Amino acid sequence: MITVHHLDNSRSQRILWLLEELQLEYQIVFHKRHPNGLAPPELKSVHPLGKAPVVDLDGQVVAESGAAVELITQRYGGGRLMPAPASADYVRYVELLHYPEGSAAGPLGMMLFGRIFRVDNAGYNRYVASQVELHLDYIDGVLASREFAIGEQLTAADIQLTFTLQQARRSKVLDQRPALLGYVARMEAREAYQRAVEKGGPFTLDIRGKG
Repeated sequence: MITVHHLDNSRSQRILWLLEELQLEYQIVFHKRHPNGLAPPELKSVHPLGKAPVVDLDGQVVAESGAAVELITQRYGGGRLMPAPASADYVRYVELLHYPEGSAAGPLGMMLFGRIFRVDNAGYNRYVASQVELHLDYIDGVLASREFAIGEQLTAADIQLTFTLQQARRSKVLDQRPALLGYVARMEAREAYQRAVEKGGPFTLDIRGKG
């Protein structure tokens, strides 16, 4: 049995999407953010970090979304949503599977928290803006004239990457990047994505309930 500890407006939404794409059975345990935007303390009883997602895979608890996506795809996907390990695309797939929560996550997180905590430091803000543009340029290149990140069909790397771009869109740094906005719109139009949102609840990335 797969159980997803789901926090509203969090990375756990991508786990629900993955499971819907794979048409797997799973349970959802819902957790609600505090008004300050933080995860509730009861998540620490599931995993010491108290973060989401936390996924229970047949009794093994996994807290990192990249690891959860990779394990679910490998264990339960039956070869779907990933290239064959012997294929030329596989190494690139693994890189892009972990890139969103690796190199890309830092600058986008710094931008988000700089806005939330109203960081008024010109040097900090210039650095963050330059790093965000670096990564958006990179993703633009990855997706140039492509429908999907790898090969000719959706992979788990797209599911990982979409959340990163949704964060960027929420921070209004995709306004001049129509190709990336178009990619996100295609992903959000997928039936499995829509089912995941219906089951997981409204997904706006508005963690404090205001703009």
